Amino acid sequence: MKDLDKSYVPLKLRAIDDNDLSVFSDCIYQSIFLTSEVKFDKKNKLFLLALERFTWEIAEGEDHKLKQVPSVLTITGVEKIEDNSIFLNNLIYNVLSINNYDNSIFILLNDNKIITLEVHNWSCLLEDVGKPKWPAVTPTHLRND
Repeated sequence: MKDLDKSYVPLKLRAIDDNDLSVFSDCIYQSIFLTSEVKFDKKNKLFLLALERFTWEIAEGEDHKLKQVPSVLTITGVEKIEDNSIFLNNLIYNVLSINNYDNSIFILLNDNKIITLEVHNWSCLLEDVGKPKWPAVTPTHLRND
């Protein structure tokens, strides 16, 4: 098995269209976050989400090779959050996907929850901000082989 620490390169990705956002969706699949780690700066139209993402890009399709790395997802051009009720409790969620449709960015979560952001002239940045570590629990990546 190749040295996973040597193959890891911190991500710093920018999305400006739906195709770019689909790459983000792959990168943040099963990421973990606390609702207390979500911030919306209405004045500057910024949505920030601190999460622990899994390193799918270096796992070579083998879930036991996954590591977890602290990351920040920043979305600019956010006019409003459709429903803030998800943030009322300090809960842990998993990100299942992120996509854009008709000037709304949808962040799909476990337990049938969705963060809906109304956006205009949006862009996204996904940046790793820490070092990868072995997770306490490894998710299973569902594939259609």
